[in-house]
Amino acid sequence: MASVSISFVVFIIAVALIFDFINGFHDSANSIATVVSTRVLTPRLAVLWAAFFNFAAAFGTGTLVATTIGKGIVDPSIVDPNLILAALAGAIVWNLITWWLGLPSSSSHALIGGLAGAALVKTGISALVLWEPTQNPIVYKGILGIAVYIVVAPVLGFVLGLGFMVALAWIFKSKRPTTVDTLFRRLQLVSAAVYSYSHGSNDAQKTMGIIYALLIAAGLGQYAHTGNIVEESGTLVEAATHSGHWELVGDDGAHLLLEPSSELDKLVKTKAGQHVHVFGERTTTVTSAASFTIKDHIAWWIILICYLAIALGTYFGGWRIVKTMGSKITKLQPHGGFCAETGGGVTILAMSHFGIPVSTTHTITGAIVGVGATRRLSAVRWGVARSVVFAWVLTIPAAAIVAAVCYLPFKLAN
Repeated sequence: MASVSISFVVFIIAVALIFDFINGFHDSANSIATVVSTRVLTPRLAVLWAAFFNFAAAFGTGTLVATTIGKGIVDPSIVDPNLILAALAGAIVWNLITWWLGLPSSSSHALIGGLAGAALVKTGISALVLWEPTQNPIVYKGILGIAVYIVVAPVLGFVLGLGFMVALAWIFKSKRPTTVDTLFRRLQLVSAAVYSYSHGSNDAQKTMGIIYALLIAAGLGQYAHTGNIVEESGTLVEAATHSGHWELVGDDGAHLLLEPSSELDKLVKTKAGQHVHVFGERTTTVTSAASFTIKDHIAWWIILICYLAIALGTYFGGWRIVKTMGSKITKLQPHGGFCAETGGGVTILAMSHFGIPVSTTHTITGAIVGVGATRRLSAVRWGVARSVVFAWVLTIPAAAIVAAVCYLPFKLAN
Protein backbone atom coordinates (compact mmCIF):
# COMPACT_ATOMS: atom_id res chain seq x y z
CA MET A 1 0.00 0.00 0.00
CA ALA A 2 1.36 3.41 -0.93
CA SER A 3 2.08 5.70 2.00
CA VAL A 4 -0.61 8.29 2.64
CA SER A 5 -0.02 11.69 4.21
CA ILE A 6 -1.60 11.97 7.65
CA SER A 7 -2.61 15.52 6.83
CA PHE A 8 -4.45 14.27 3.73
CA VAL A 9 -6.32 11.70 5.84
CA VAL A 10 -7.23 14.39 8.39
CA PHE A 11 -8.46 16.59 5.53
CA ILE A 12 -10.73 13.81 4.22
CA ILE A 13 -12.06 13.18 7.74
CA ALA A 14 -12.92 16.89 7.90
CA VAL A 15 -14.73 16.62 4.54
CA ALA A 16 -16.63 13.57 5.86
CA LEU A 17 -17.73 15.55 8.92
CA ILE A 18 -18.84 18.39 6.65
CA PHE A 19 -20.96 15.85 4.78
CA ASP A 20 -22.34 14.65 8.12
CA PHE A 21 -23.15 18.23 9.15
CA ILE A 22 -24.84 18.90 5.79
CA ASN A 23 -26.77 15.65 6.22
CA GLY A 24 -28.20 16.94 9.51
CA PHE A 25 -28.68 20.42 8.05
CA HIS A 26 -30.42 18.97 4.99
CA ASP A 27 -32.56 16.52 6.98
CA SER A 28 -33.46 18.70 9.97
CA ALA A 29 -36.80 19.45 8.33
CA ASN A 30 -37.62 15.73 8.38
CA SER A 31 -37.09 15.67 12.14
CA ILE A 32 -38.99 18.86 12.97
CA ALA A 33 -41.47 19.58 10.17
CA THR A 34 -44.42 17.71 11.65
CA VAL A 35 -43.93 19.03 15.19
CA VAL A 36 -43.52 22.60 13.83
CA SER A 37 -46.42 22.42 11.37
CA THR A 38 -48.74 21.28 14.18
CA ARG A 39 -47.40 24.15 16.36
CA VAL A 40 -46.39 21.83 19.20
CA LEU A 41 -42.93 23.45 19.29
CA THR A 42 -41.42 26.59 17.85
CA PRO A 43 -38.84 25.93 15.10
CA ARG A 44 -35.88 26.79 17.37
CA LEU A 45 -37.04 24.54 20.23
CA ALA A 46 -37.87 21.82 17.72
CA VAL A 47 -34.36 21.74 16.25
CA LEU A 48 -32.84 21.71 19.74
CA TRP A 49 -35.08 18.77 20.66
CA ALA A 50 -34.20 16.93 17.45
CA ALA A 51 -30.46 17.61 17.76
CA PHE A 52 -30.37 16.25 21.32
CA PHE A 53 -31.95 12.94 20.28
CA ASN A 54 -29.79 12.75 17.15
CA PHE A 55 -26.76 12.73 19.45
CA ALA A 56 -28.34 10.44 22.06
CA ALA A 57 -28.53 7.66 19.44
CA ALA A 58 -24.73 7.33 19.70
CA PHE A 59 -25.16 5.38 22.92
CA GLY A 60 -27.74 2.81 21.95
CA THR A 61 -27.87 1.75 18.30
CA GLY A 62 -24.67 -0.14 17.48
CA THR A 63 -22.60 0.20 14.32
CA LEU A 64 -24.09 -2.26 11.81
CA VAL A 65 -25.07 0.46 9.33
CA ALA A 66 -21.52 1.83 9.48
CA THR A 67 -20.20 -1.66 8.68
CA THR A 68 -22.50 -1.88 5.65
CA ILE A 69 -21.28 1.47 4.31
CA GLY A 70 -17.65 0.66 5.02
CA LYS A 71 -17.67 -2.86 3.56
CA GLY A 72 -20.99 -3.54 1.84
CA ILE A 73 -21.10 -1.05 -1.05
CA VAL A 74 -17.64 -1.29 -2.58
CA ASP A 75 -15.05 -4.07 -2.36
CA PRO A 76 -12.88 -2.92 0.61
CA SER A 77 -9.71 -4.05 -1.18
CA ILE A 78 -10.03 -1.32 -3.83
CA VAL A 79 -10.90 1.53 -1.46
CA ASP A 80 -8.31 4.29 -1.13
CA PRO A 81 -8.41 7.84 0.28
CA ASN A 82 -8.85 9.35 -3.20
CA LEU A 83 -11.94 7.21 -3.81
CA ILE A 84 -13.41 8.22 -0.43
CA LEU A 85 -12.78 11.90 -1.18
CA ALA A 86 -14.43 11.67 -4.62
CA ALA A 87 -17.44 9.83 -3.13
CA LEU A 88 -17.90 12.52 -0.49
CA ALA A 89 -17.60 15.26 -3.11
CA GLY A 90 -20.34 13.66 -5.20
CA ALA A 91 -22.65 13.32 -2.20
CA ILE A 92 -22.01 16.85 -0.88
CA VAL A 93 -22.52 18.55 -4.25
CA TRP A 94 -25.82 16.75 -4.85
CA ASN A 95 -27.02 17.47 -1.29
CA LEU A 96 -26.33 21.17 -1.73
CA ILE A 97 -28.09 21.28 -5.11
CA THR A 98 -31.25 19.67 -3.71
CA TRP A 99 -31.09 21.81 -0.57
CA TRP A 100 -30.96 24.96 -2.73
CA LEU A 101 -33.95 23.73 -4.71
CA GLY A 102 -35.84 22.94 -1.49
CA LEU A 103 -36.17 19.32 -2.53
CA PRO A 104 -36.07 16.61 0.19
CA SER A 105 -33.62 14.20 -1.43
CA SER A 106 -31.64 11.50 0.34
CA SER A 107 -28.15 11.95 1.78
CA SER A 108 -27.95 8.16 2.04
CA HIS A 109 -28.62 7.64 -1.64
CA ALA A 110 -26.15 10.41 -2.46
CA LEU A 111 -23.37 8.74 -0.46
CA ILE A 112 -24.09 5.31 -1.93
CA GLY A 113 -24.13 6.81 -5.42
CA GLY A 114 -20.87 8.64 -4.72
CA LEU A 115 -19.11 5.46 -3.59
CA ALA A 116 -20.41 3.51 -6.58
CA GLY A 117 -19.49 6.21 -9.13
CA ALA A 118 -15.91 6.60 -7.92
CA ALA A 119 -15.43 2.81 -7.67
CA LEU A 120 -16.73 2.26 -11.21
CA VAL A 121 -14.19 4.71 -12.62
CA LYS A 122 -11.37 3.15 -10.62
CA THR A 123 -11.97 -0.56 -11.26
CA GLY A 124 -15.24 -1.16 -13.08
CA ILE A 125 -18.32 -3.16 -12.15
CA SER A 126 -16.24 -5.76 -10.29
CA ALA A 127 -15.57 -3.12 -7.61
CA LEU A 128 -19.20 -3.10 -6.49
CA VAL A 129 -20.72 -5.39 -3.87
CA LEU A 130 -23.97 -6.14 -5.68
CA TRP A 131 -25.79 -8.75 -3.57
CA GLU A 132 -24.65 -10.07 -0.21
CA PRO A 133 -26.71 -12.46 1.96
CA THR A 134 -26.68 -12.10 5.74
CA GLN A 135 -27.52 -14.42 8.61
CA ASN A 136 -31.12 -13.20 8.35
CA PRO A 137 -32.69 -14.91 5.29
CA ILE A 138 -34.82 -11.87 4.41
CA VAL A 139 -32.02 -9.30 4.66
CA TYR A 140 -29.54 -8.73 1.84
CA LYS A 141 -26.87 -6.08 1.56
CA GLY A 142 -24.83 -4.78 -1.35
CA ILE A 143 -26.03 -2.30 -3.97
CA LEU A 144 -29.01 -4.40 -5.10
CA GLY A 145 -29.93 -5.43 -1.57
CA ILE A 146 -29.97 -1.80 -0.44
CA ALA A 147 -31.96 -0.88 -3.57
CA VAL A 148 -34.71 -3.22 -2.39
CA TYR A 149 -34.95 -1.41 0.95
CA ILE A 150 -34.85 1.95 -0.78
CA VAL A 151 -38.35 0.96 -1.92
CA VAL A 152 -39.38 -1.07 1.13
CA ALA A 153 -38.60 1.62 3.75
CA PRO A 154 -40.95 4.39 2.46
CA VAL A 155 -43.65 1.82 1.69
CA LEU A 156 -43.36 0.47 5.24
CA GLY A 157 -43.44 4.05 6.54
CA PHE A 158 -46.62 4.61 4.50
CA VAL A 159 -48.26 1.45 5.85
CA LEU A 160 -47.36 2.21 9.48
CA GLY A 161 -48.42 5.87 9.22
CA LEU A 162 -51.74 4.84 7.72
CA GLY A 163 -52.17 1.95 10.18
CA PHE A 164 -51.49 4.11 13.23
CA MET A 165 -54.00 6.68 12.00
CA VAL A 166 -56.71 4.06 11.47
CA ALA A 167 -56.02 2.54 14.90
CA LEU A 168 -56.23 5.94 16.62
CA ALA A 169 -59.48 6.74 14.80
CA TRP A 170 -61.04 3.64 16.38
CA ILE A 171 -59.50 4.11 19.82
CA PHE A 172 -60.52 7.77 20.15
CA LYS A 173 -63.74 7.76 18.10
CA SER A 174 -65.85 8.72 21.13
CA LYS A 175 -63.46 11.37 22.45
CA ARG A 176 -63.88 15.10 21.94
CA PRO A 177 -61.53 16.56 19.30
CA THR A 178 -60.10 19.06 21.80
CA THR A 179 -59.21 16.22 24.20
CA VAL A 180 -57.46 14.29 21.43
CA ASP A 181 -55.64 17.42 20.27
CA THR A 182 -54.36 18.20 23.79
CA LEU A 183 -53.18 14.63 24.36
CA PHE A 184 -51.30 14.35 21.09
CA ARG A 185 -49.66 17.73 21.43
CA ARG A 186 -47.86 16.16 24.38
CA LEU A 187 -47.34 12.77 22.77
CA GLN A 188 -45.86 14.40 19.69
CA LEU A 189 -42.87 15.37 21.78
CA VAL A 190 -42.29 11.64 22.28
CA SER A 191 -42.81 10.76 18.61
CA ALA A 192 -40.51 13.60 17.50
CA ALA A 193 -37.86 12.23 19.87
CA VAL A 194 -38.32 8.70 18.46
CA TYR A 195 -37.93 9.92 14.91
CA SER A 196 -34.89 12.10 15.69
CA TYR A 197 -33.25 9.22 17.56
CA SER A 198 -33.88 6.91 14.59
CA HIS A 199 -32.53 9.54 12.19
CA GLY A 200 -29.27 9.72 14.11
CA SER A 201 -29.11 5.93 14.41
CA ASN A 202 -29.06 5.48 10.63
CA ASP A 203 -27.57 8.61 9.11
CA ALA A 204 -24.67 9.34 11.49
CA GLN A 205 -23.46 5.77 11.01
CA LYS A 206 -22.97 6.37 7.29
CA THR A 207 -20.22 8.87 8.00
CA MET A 208 -18.79 6.53 10.63
CA GLY A 209 -18.51 3.86 7.94
CA ILE A 210 -16.74 6.27 5.58
CA ILE A 211 -14.16 7.34 8.19
CA TYR A 212 -13.62 3.71 9.21
CA ALA A 213 -13.02 2.65 5.59
CA LEU A 214 -10.69 5.62 5.07
CA LEU A 215 -8.50 4.74 8.06
CA ILE A 216 -8.27 1.07 7.05
CA ALA A 217 -7.41 2.02 3.45
CA ALA A 218 -4.75 4.46 4.66
CA GLY A 219 -3.07 1.79 6.80
CA LEU A 220 -4.22 3.47 10.02
CA GLY A 221 -6.49 0.69 11.26
CA GLN A 222 -5.15 1.00 14.78
CA TYR A 223 -6.97 4.33 15.06
CA ALA A 224 -10.23 2.96 13.67
CA HIS A 225 -10.83 0.44 16.45
CA THR A 226 -11.22 0.41 20.18
CA GLY A 227 -11.09 -2.22 22.91
CA ASN A 228 -8.90 -5.27 22.35
CA ILE A 229 -9.12 -5.17 18.56
CA VAL A 230 -5.76 -5.82 16.87
CA GLU A 231 -4.59 -6.41 13.30
CA GLU A 232 -3.17 -9.74 12.15
CA SER A 233 -1.89 -10.77 8.75
CA GLY A 234 -0.94 -14.01 7.06
CA THR A 235 -1.97 -16.53 4.43
CA LEU A 236 -5.52 -17.88 4.82
CA VAL A 237 -5.40 -21.70 4.67
CA GLU A 238 -7.34 -24.67 5.99
CA ALA A 239 -6.14 -25.73 9.42
CA ALA A 240 -4.08 -28.91 9.36
CA THR A 241 -4.92 -29.86 12.94
CA HIS A 242 -8.58 -28.75 13.13
CA SER A 243 -10.81 -30.27 10.46
CA GLY A 244 -13.14 -27.75 8.83
CA HIS A 245 -11.37 -24.77 10.41
CA TRP A 246 -9.17 -22.07 8.92
CA GLU A 247 -6.00 -20.40 10.11
CA LEU A 248 -3.57 -17.63 9.30
CA VAL A 249 0.00 -18.66 8.60
CA GLY A 250 2.25 -15.68 9.27
CA ASP A 251 5.45 -14.80 7.46
CA ASP A 252 7.35 -16.20 10.45
CA GLY A 253 5.55 -19.54 10.10
CA ALA A 254 3.33 -19.05 13.18
CA HIS A 255 -0.18 -20.54 12.95
CA LEU A 256 -3.19 -18.59 14.24
CA LEU A 257 -6.47 -20.52 14.44
CA LEU A 258 -9.49 -18.51 13.26
CA GLU A 259 -12.71 -18.94 15.22
CA PRO A 260 -15.80 -19.74 13.07
CA SER A 261 -17.94 -16.68 12.26
CA SER A 262 -19.98 -15.16 9.44
CA GLU A 263 -17.13 -12.70 8.81
CA LEU A 264 -14.71 -15.60 8.36
CA ASP A 265 -17.14 -17.34 5.98
CA LYS A 266 -17.23 -14.23 3.76
CA LEU A 267 -13.46 -13.93 3.86
CA VAL A 268 -12.94 -17.58 2.89
CA LYS A 269 -15.23 -17.22 -0.14
CA THR A 270 -13.05 -14.56 -1.70
CA LYS A 271 -9.59 -14.80 -0.14
CA ALA A 272 -8.86 -18.50 0.54
CA GLY A 273 -5.17 -19.20 -0.09
CA GLN A 274 -4.31 -15.49 -0.24
CA HIS A 275 -2.39 -13.16 2.07
CA VAL A 276 -4.91 -11.14 4.10
CA HIS A 277 -5.09 -8.52 6.82
CA VAL A 278 -7.83 -8.98 9.45
CA PHE A 279 -8.97 -7.22 12.61
CA GLY A 280 -10.32 -8.92 15.70
CA GLU A 281 -9.62 -10.25 19.18
CA ARG A 282 -6.77 -12.61 19.98
CA THR A 283 -7.42 -15.28 22.61
CA THR A 284 -5.78 -18.41 23.97
CA THR A 285 -7.54 -21.80 23.85
CA VAL A 286 -7.58 -24.37 26.66
CA THR A 287 -4.66 -26.12 24.94
CA SER A 288 -2.65 -22.84 25.08
CA ALA A 289 -2.90 -22.46 21.29
CA ALA A 290 -3.48 -18.97 19.90
CA SER A 291 -6.86 -18.30 18.27
CA PHE A 292 -8.40 -15.24 16.67
CA THR A 293 -11.99 -14.01 16.28
CA ILE A 294 -12.56 -11.64 13.37
CA LYS A 295 -14.61 -8.65 14.51
CA ASP A 296 -14.76 -4.87 14.39
CA HIS A 297 -15.44 -2.33 17.09
CA ILE A 298 -15.35 1.19 15.72
CA ALA A 299 -13.43 3.60 17.95
CA TRP A 300 -15.52 5.79 20.21
CA TRP A 301 -13.87 8.97 18.95
CA ILE A 302 -15.29 8.23 15.48
CA ILE A 303 -18.74 7.50 16.87
CA LEU A 304 -18.91 10.65 18.97
CA ILE A 305 -17.64 13.13 16.38
CA CYS A 306 -20.03 11.76 13.74
CA TYR A 307 -23.07 12.01 16.01
CA LEU A 308 -21.99 15.48 17.15
CA ALA A 309 -21.61 16.67 13.55
CA ILE A 310 -25.07 15.48 12.49
CA ALA A 311 -26.64 16.91 15.66
CA LEU A 312 -25.07 20.32 15.00
CA GLY A 313 -26.28 20.16 11.40
CA THR A 314 -29.79 19.41 12.60
CA TYR A 315 -29.65 22.28 15.08
CA PHE A 316 -28.65 24.86 12.48
CA GLY A 317 -31.30 23.43 10.23
CA GLY A 318 -32.26 23.25 6.57
CA TRP A 319 -35.19 25.66 6.70
CA ARG A 320 -35.90 25.60 2.97
CA ILE A 321 -37.35 22.10 3.24
CA VAL A 322 -39.52 22.63 6.34
CA LYS A 323 -42.49 23.91 4.36
CA THR A 324 -42.36 21.03 1.88
CA MET A 325 -42.30 18.34 4.55
CA GLY A 326 -44.66 20.04 7.00
CA SER A 327 -47.47 21.36 4.86
CA LYS A 328 -47.02 20.98 1.11
CA ILE A 329 -47.48 17.20 1.02
CA THR A 330 -50.47 17.17 3.37
CA LYS A 331 -51.71 19.27 6.30
CA LEU A 332 -51.11 17.56 9.63
CA GLN A 333 -52.90 17.70 12.98
CA PRO A 334 -51.04 16.71 16.20
CA HIS A 335 -52.33 13.12 16.11
CA GLY A 336 -51.33 12.89 12.43
CA GLY A 337 -47.88 14.22 13.21
CA PHE A 338 -47.57 11.63 15.98
CA CYS A 339 -48.49 8.81 13.58
CA ALA A 340 -46.13 10.02 10.84
CA GLU A 341 -43.15 10.42 13.18
CA THR A 342 -43.80 7.13 14.93
CA GLY A 343 -44.31 5.23 11.67
CA GLY A 344 -41.15 6.72 10.17
CA GLY A 345 -39.12 6.26 13.35
CA VAL A 346 -40.09 2.63 13.89
CA THR A 347 -39.25 1.83 10.26
CA ILE A 348 -35.81 3.45 10.44
CA LEU A 349 -34.96 1.81 13.78
CA ALA A 350 -35.84 -1.58 12.30
CA MET A 351 -33.58 -0.94 9.32
CA SER A 352 -30.74 0.22 11.59
CA HIS A 353 -31.13 -2.96 13.64
CA PHE A 354 -30.35 -5.02 10.52
CA GLY A 355 -27.55 -2.70 9.37
CA ILE A 356 -29.47 -1.40 6.35
CA PRO A 357 -28.77 2.21 5.28
CA VAL A 358 -32.05 3.77 4.16
CA SER A 359 -33.30 7.20 3.26
CA THR A 360 -34.72 8.80 6.39
CA THR A 361 -36.14 11.52 4.12
CA HIS A 362 -38.18 9.16 1.98
CA THR A 363 -39.23 7.04 4.94
CA ILE A 364 -40.81 9.98 6.75
CA THR A 365 -42.28 11.18 3.44
CA GLY A 366 -43.96 7.78 3.01
CA ALA A 367 -45.34 8.00 6.55
CA ILE A 368 -46.70 11.52 5.98
CA VAL A 369 -48.39 10.41 2.76
CA GLY A 370 -49.89 7.43 4.60
CA VAL A 371 -51.32 9.73 7.26
CA GLY A 372 -52.77 12.10 4.67
CA ALA A 373 -54.31 9.23 2.69
CA THR A 374 -56.50 8.20 5.65
CA ARG A 375 -58.60 11.33 5.22
CA ARG A 376 -59.00 11.07 1.48
CA LEU A 377 -56.62 10.63 -1.43
CA SER A 378 -57.10 14.24 -2.44
CA ALA A 379 -55.70 15.33 0.95
CA VAL A 380 -52.26 14.40 -0.36
CA ARG A 381 -50.67 16.80 -2.80
CA TRP A 382 -49.51 14.10 -5.17
CA GLY A 383 -47.64 16.55 -7.41
CA VAL A 384 -45.28 17.36 -4.52
CA ALA A 385 -44.99 13.66 -3.67
CA ARG A 386 -44.08 12.94 -7.32
CA SER A 387 -41.27 15.52 -7.19
CA VAL A 388 -39.92 13.79 -4.08
CA VAL A 389 -40.01 10.44 -5.91
CA PHE A 390 -38.25 12.05 -8.89
CA ALA A 391 -35.40 13.17 -6.63
CA TRP A 392 -35.44 9.70 -5.05
CA VAL A 393 -34.84 8.03 -8.43
CA LEU A 394 -32.34 10.63 -9.66
CA THR A 395 -30.10 10.93 -6.58
CA ILE A 396 -27.95 7.78 -6.88
CA PRO A 397 -27.04 8.22 -10.58
CA ALA A 398 -26.58 11.99 -10.21
CA ALA A 399 -24.24 11.65 -7.20
CA ALA A 400 -22.44 8.78 -8.98
CA ILE A 401 -21.76 10.98 -12.02
CA VAL A 402 -20.39 13.82 -9.87
CA ALA A 403 -18.17 11.40 -7.91
CA ALA A 404 -16.96 9.74 -11.11
CA VAL A 405 -15.91 13.12 -12.52
CA CYS A 406 -14.17 13.96 -9.23
CA TYR A 407 -12.24 10.67 -9.25
CA LEU A 408 -11.22 10.91 -12.91
CA PRO A 409 -8.15 13.16 -12.27
CA PHE A 410 -6.84 10.61 -9.73
CA LYS A 411 -7.38 7.86 -12.30
CA LEU A 412 -5.54 9.76 -15.03
CA ALA A 413 -2.66 10.60 -12.69
CA ASN A 414 -1.93 6.91 -12.02
